[in-house]
Amino acid sequence: MITNEFWLDRWKTGRIGFHQEGVNPKLIAFWPTLPKGNKVLVPLCGKSNDMIWLAEQGYQVTGVELSSLAVIQFLGDNDLAYETYQQGELKIHTVTGLPLRIVEGDYFLFNDTEFDACYDRAAMIAMPDSKRTEYVTHTLQRLSSTASVLLVSLHYDGDKQGPPFSVDDDSVVSLWGEQIQKIASENLALTNPQHKEEGHTIFEESVWRIQP
Repeated sequence: MITNEFWLDRWKTGRIGFHQEGVNPKLIAFWPTLPKGNKVLVPLCGKSNDMIWLAEQGYQVTGVELSSLAVIQFLGDNDLAYETYQQGELKIHTVTGLPLRIVEGDYFLFNDTEFDACYDRAAMIAMPDSKRTEYVTHTLQRLSSTASVLLVSLHYDGDKQGPPFSVDDDSVVSLWGEQIQKIASENLALTNPQHKEEGHTIFEESVWRIQP
């Protein structure tokens, strides 16, 4: 069962293979051109440096993360000064000198709205099937009616179960709506021996976009 405790334990024991050092090349390649100052939501952000990149482009970035360990490591690793205050059950960490804040707590308790864009590299695929619809619905409710979305998904064969979970193309469209378009995809099983060793012939990473 994938619970909050499962993820907190993964961070505590350092089993964070989903974390990527540096900025995701797919973010740099496919992020849409949006007006400076637009509000960008990064759900289940971990300690991703993608948030620094987005903030440096001039967007108002909000990352939401359950693990206090991930938040502390992100702020510490990047040598960021910040101020913290409590808002209900959530802790808000506002970074000094960058348009960036990290909301620490359960994503489903985060209720801010009217975000202009959302970047999801590893959030939807972290959700088991039983929570995925709730996750996408909650995320879409946070966005304005004209928001852009950049989503990275995985679809793989074999017996291995996630996280990260395999989500096929039809499921992505039924979750996010007809306006989502696949704009790139790559079979990582052809280039990464680890996926072959795990018994995959297909380990497809796809990039999707909602672009009003």
